[in-house]
Amino acid sequence: MHQENNYPLEKPPSDMDIDLRDGCQDEEYLDLLRQNLYHALAVFQPDLIFYLAGADPYREDQLGGLALTKAGLRERDHIVFTMARERKIPVATVLAGGYAEQLEDTIAIHVGTIRVAIEVIASRV
Repeated sequence: MHQENNYPLEKPPSDMDIDLRDGCQDEEYLDLLRQNLYHALAVFQPDLIFYLAGADPYREDQLGGLALTKAGLRERDHIVFTMARERKIPVATVLAGGYAEQLEDTIAIHVGTIRVAIEVIASRV
C-alpha cells in the first residue's frame, strides 16, 4: 500500500499494488488494509512477514499526503500483528518514515507500533 501520487519515481509494478489516493483517511485505509492483507496472506501463505511500519501516513507528516490519525495508525498495526498471529506467521518489523511537524508525534507513532506488537503477542488468539 502506498500513496499513488507521492512515489518519487515511476513505481515498478509488483504482484499486488494498492494505490492510495491523496488525503486517504483512517476508514478507507483500514478497510483496504483488512481486505488486501487477508487476500495476500491467503494467496502467498508466507513463512515470515516483513512489516514496514511507516509513520509517514500520519496526517501531519510534512512529506506524505495521506491523512491517518494516530488512532488509525495504531489500528493498522493491530490489524497486521493480529492477522499474522492468527496464522502463526512471525513478523519482522521495521520502524520507518515519519516527518511530522512535531517530532514527538513521530516518536509516539513508533512507540505505539511497539506497544501494539507487545499487546498482540501477549493476547490469547
